[in-house]
Amino acid sequence: MLDSRPVTIRALTLPAPVRAWQVKYRSTDTDGAAIADVATIMQPVNPPAAGARKLVSYQTAQDGLTTDCAPSYVLTTGTALPAEELALMLPLVAAGYTVVTADYEGPDSEWAAAANAAHGVLDGIRAAQSFPPAGLAGPSTPTGLIGYSGGALASEWANELQPRYAPELKFAGVAAGGVPADLDYIARHIDGGPFAGIYVGAAVGLARAYPEIDTDTLLNARGKQAFTEVGDQCIAQFTVGQAFRRMRDYTTVPQLLEVPAVKRVIAENTMGRFKPGSPVYVYQGVFDELAFSPPVDKLVRTYCAQGAAVQYRRIPIGDHVTVAVQGAPGALAYLADRLAGKPAPSTC
Repeated sequence: MLDSRPVTIRALTLPAPVRAWQVKYRSTDTDGAAIADVATIMQPVNPPAAGARKLVSYQTAQDGLTTDCAPSYVLTTGTALPAEELALMLPLVAAGYTVVTADYEGPDSEWAAAANAAHGVLDGIRAAQSFPPAGLAGPSTPTGLIGYSGGALASEWANELQPRYAPELKFAGVAAGGVPADLDYIARHIDGGPFAGIYVGAAVGLARAYPEIDTDTLLNARGKQAFTEVGDQCIAQFTVGQAFRRMRDYTTVPQLLEVPAVKRVIAENTMGRFKPGSPVYVYQGVFDELAFSPPVDKLVRTYCAQGAAVQYRRIPIGDHVTVAVQGAPGALAYLADRLAGKPAPSTC
């Protein structure tokens, strides 16, 4: 723990009925270099007795390339955080859980970088479990993870890397929805479409994490300008500003995804490389237009083949946004059962 301070959580600028702190803690980036991350810890005004406290690590869809998109900022200003995120966090606190949400992209906002995000989440959990005012029981604290879309990326990678990076941590379960399981698949399918800005934004984030992606050589003048502009924006801005753009118009190569260094980075950031450390609940829209279902179907098969306990719910109606709402009750129920000690079901 490097530092801490009490904060006020705001919902649409109004104070929320929780007690909360921001904590600064040591983590490591993609290359293992030390960085300082920030997490927000929330508890009920009247929390349960210390021995009965349970922790939920909630990964927001931070999805941005500036710390203005980070939950530590938006939770205290009451702006920018999607309504459904706070609508899930506050009921978790009201139910008696301690909730921690980390700025898992790090100080350089390395969006979409798997190891950086996983380390930020795992070290944020360590920080919360050891933060004296929270009254938790260290690594023995019953702990679960939840996240949707960009939050699912961070949650699933934390689950895959936990056995190697934070072996002392034990999770009751992880609930993830709208999972961006295969960045190559997503990029190829959204390039030139209404969500093309997400491809551009993810490319910026990964280039920050992986200097072997030589943007000076790979980008033309138009691409360098776009990357500079997007590099100081949150998803709501670059999704609009870069809609219907094609990456080939920004690069000096015909297909960025075929560049050897880019292919290596994408492979390193494709889920399923490691067996998840804890049981998983995955919920996925069959017709999701952003986090496409075929890679998620494949990921679930991979996890099952690795011997993981996976409960998979495919939702037949809805888009990426509406499935977040539809799938939330099942995800919360799954976490509640795991934190209550019930055996994890599996549809493998």
